[in-house]
Amino acid sequence: MRAAEYVRVSTDLQQYSIVNQQAAIVEYAAQHNFEIVKTYSDPAKSGLDIKHRPGLQSLIDDVLGGRADFQAVLVFDISRWGRFQDGDEAACYEFLCRRAGIAVHYCAEPFPNDGSSASLVLKMVKRAMAAEYSRELSAKTHAGQCRLVAIGFKIGGIAGFGLRRLLLDSKGQPKMVLQEGEHKNLATDRVTYTLGPDEEVRVVREIYSMFLDQNMSRYKIARLLNERGIKYGKFGSWTFYRVDLILTHPKYTGCIVFNRTSAKLKSKVVYNSREQWVVRPDTFPAIVSQDVFNRVQAKLDNSVNRRSDERLLVELKTYIQTHGKPLPVPAHVGNLAAPSTYVRRFGGWMRAYEKIQYQPARYTPATLEKYRRVAALRMNAMAELRQAFLNNHVRFVEGKMQFNLRGRGRFLLEVARSYTTKKGIVRWTVHSKRLSPKYGVIVNRLQQGNSLVKDFVILPKVPRTTWGFWLSDELVEQAGTICRSAGEVVGAIIAARP
Repeated sequence: MRAAEYVRVSTDLQQYSIVNQQAAIVEYAAQHNFEIVKTYSDPAKSGLDIKHRPGLQSLIDDVLGGRADFQAVLVFDISRWGRFQDGDEAACYEFLCRRAGIAVHYCAEPFPNDGSSASLVLKMVKRAMAAEYSRELSAKTHAGQCRLVAIGFKIGGIAGFGLRRLLLDSKGQPKMVLQEGEHKNLATDRVTYTLGPDEEVRVVREIYSMFLDQNMSRYKIARLLNERGIKYGKFGSWTFYRVDLILTHPKYTGCIVFNRTSAKLKSKVVYNSREQWVVRPDTFPAIVSQDVFNRVQAKLDNSVNRRSDERLLVELKTYIQTHGKPLPVPAHVGNLAAPSTYVRRFGGWMRAYEKIQYQPARYTPATLEKYRRVAALRMNAMAELRQAFLNNHVRFVEGKMQFNLRGRGRFLLEVARSYTTKKGIVRWTVHSKRLSPKYGVIVNRLQQGNSLVKDFVILPKVPRTTWGFWLSDELVEQAGTICRSAGEVVGAIIAARP
């Protein structure tokens, strides 16, 4: 009978080496009249999931796709099939093979995989034991890593900008500075940090100075370093996140830190609280002092994106009680969060006000209903334009109230509310965004009463103002293109090739 073999080894004992597994499988095949015609292999792969095991994935794909030209799969034992944390997952993959008429044989197990009640119970127990082995090994490994960090050794990973990895012998004496891609090859050797090139050390200190003393944002620091041609590592450019990593990682104070994040048993990465960190201070020369580092953390903790919802609400309530009026929009006030932050965190101004039990005089029920009605018209206009672009096969990327059209530029959507002047002239107010002058604008004009749509107006550009602009019929006829529907808007854009 034709059979395929599946072998896997990660970091287990020598008994599970690929050679030993294949030797046992060959012996089993000879005893049971199997001819091994194909090998699926996952060398150096964990058995916790199928995502990182191309060999098992290929086996299952061939079985499900009807490409398997064999009648059995031979595996060393249940743990080689996988140490899945959910025993049903291992059973699922075996069932898929069996449903396709392909039996799975565990060559080193003391019981036959014949579908009997005893076999089912034993497989369930063995799968649970395999999963438990991984959990225990993970806990023991983590505990060992924490002990090594506690006595001043680094656990895996790169050193980072401004630092290098220093290899130590069993007596703690320096052996060499490890270069990129180099690793220790003796179990008794250990690794710690050492200072990197003087230029990188100087840049790290300058980043702390720019943030703390010159009050530069992390975005501005990254932009400045890129403009000066300073590389992050060998080829990389500076970004907000790379600057933030340097400003927030305690290793730059000369300490080794472990367990800042966890991803045990192939689970998602979890950011641990500071109480769970394992820290060994004063392990190697510091680049910045602990006092400077603490001052930076205090400044970062005071940044808006790190403030809790409770703090934002307290600050908003304090401002209202002090000034007797709502927070002005869209202006920034002192150290308070921007109005857009409250809208993003709480889903709107009124929801933020409701949480502090405040009712602004200008936000009457009638006013709120007007805002909701205009917002609904804006969303309807977006939907109509989206469908019109699709109907005309115009390729686009949709953003927040805007469309980026391939080959035709970007168009913002603005809603213009109608009002009548003292002289009886009808005009429309457009509250445009700051970037509006750079792009074309589709203005959705509303009829008097602002309950229905009047038309669409395409403007190639708009005035550069702080709050917006106003339109009249005369200005529209001079500077824009009037369209009665979203379909006409798309047709006009297509006709006006750039």
